[in-house]
Amino acid sequence: METPAPTDLLAAAFAVGVLFLVRFVLALRRIRLELGARWPSEPQAWRGATRPLAFGEAMEPDRRHAMRQLGVGMVCLALAAILALWLGGAALLGWPVPFASA
Repeated sequence: METPAPTDLLAAAFAVGVLFLVRFVLALRRIRLELGARWPSEPQAWRGATRPLAFGEAMEPDRRHAMRQLGVGMVCLALAAILALWLGGAALLGWPVPFASA
């Protein structure tokens, strides 16, 4: 089995991270539509997603879903950033390239 190129892994991790962040925004949008007038002011709403029961007990499953999307998105973007720094260091400083075939 052939290992994908490091640049392909970087692009995939970045794309998956961005897509999960879009899913986070869409999950918060769904909560906002269901809450209607009870939606908190804008800065509090984004911070509220990290606090348990911030949107009420009925919205807790949706809030947890949104937090899972945010967590996975941030992990994927962090992995993409680490790989980008490593590849940048390989190009500029001569570090060994990860997954390079000999």
